[in-house]
Amino acid sequence: MLNKAVIDLKAITDNALAVKELLPSRTKLCAVVKADGYGHGAVKIANALYGICDSFAVALPEEGIELRLGGIDKEILVLARPQKEDIARSVYYGLTLTAARAEDVLLAEREGAKQHSAVRAHIKYNTGMNRLGADTQAELLNLIRLAKGSGHVKITGLYSHYAAPEDPALRAAQTERFSRAVEAAQAEAGDITVHISASGGFLAGEYFDMVRIGILLYGYLPFETDKIKVRPAMKIYAPVIAERRLKAGESAMYGNFPALRETDIRIIRYGYADGLPRKRAAGQFNNRCMDVTAVISGKNGGKYYPVLTDAAALARSYGTISYEILTKAALRAEKIYRY
Repeated sequence: MLNKAVIDLKAITDNALAVKELLPSRTKLCAVVKADGYGHGAVKIANALYGICDSFAVALPEEGIELRLGGIDKEILVLARPQKEDIARSVYYGLTLTAARAEDVLLAEREGAKQHSAVRAHIKYNTGMNRLGADTQAELLNLIRLAKGSGHVKITGLYSHYAAPEDPALRAAQTERFSRAVEAAQAEAGDITVHISASGGFLAGEYFDMVRIGILLYGYLPFETDKIKVRPAMKIYAPVIAERRLKAGESAMYGNFPALRETDIRIIRYGYADGLPRKRAAGQFNNRCMDVTAVISGKNGGKYYPVLTDAAALARSYGTISYEILTKAALRAEKIYRY
């Protein structure tokens, strides 16, 4: 029996509109729907946001292809560098590639020539996160010139990523480095879309030509702020499959974790294979098993137990972040969409 993930599409569109309301009129909104829309279902989310967002971003070509097959014909930016195994499908489905090294442009050009197809690419520039991207302006300009000299690759964007947008000093240093790169790139490439902000950068007031919004769409904040109000879009429920009363000193599940007093527990059909961590958190009795969890019964029983209602609170219980909770919690769940 699958768990039930109930997803409020209106919450997601309202969250997107709340972001858009704060953007300058010239700034585009790119919806980040990688990792299956942060666990919410990428195709459904993209279609719900189609009339609000200007473009979409994914991590992998396979994710972009899924959106194309799901009816999305707007620009889809793939944030990972292109690999030889992926390039043919990426070009065929009209995905916008990321270029960080000369070989990325050359790979795209060869495939574009083979398919007689134009290939769009955004250059990734490293401003200090030291993850991916061209490291110097000389490398950046070389990528632009390589594309200009090709017959099929067109550079349509330049982007970077903040390492800690909540840190004003670090953010300012990255913004300055990116701004210098933008000036050099635009002098060489002309009119291109430049963007550095994900949800955190947006909340810090850094916009440029486009913002890439992920976690805010799904109802969570990357850090505390009163700038915007968003509401969570997903709740997950697991079926209750048994009820037990433990005597003081008795344990349940693997290991010896005796009850201190008589305790009522419910066994729910949700284990660590369903996505949430094994270790015990608030409301649980002992650790999860692979397929079931023991929860301490409350006054209000029922056929289903709410495994996830607030990913931020749950993340605090596990010492992690809401992003990790959302992307994993619905692994074995039927997605039910409400409008």
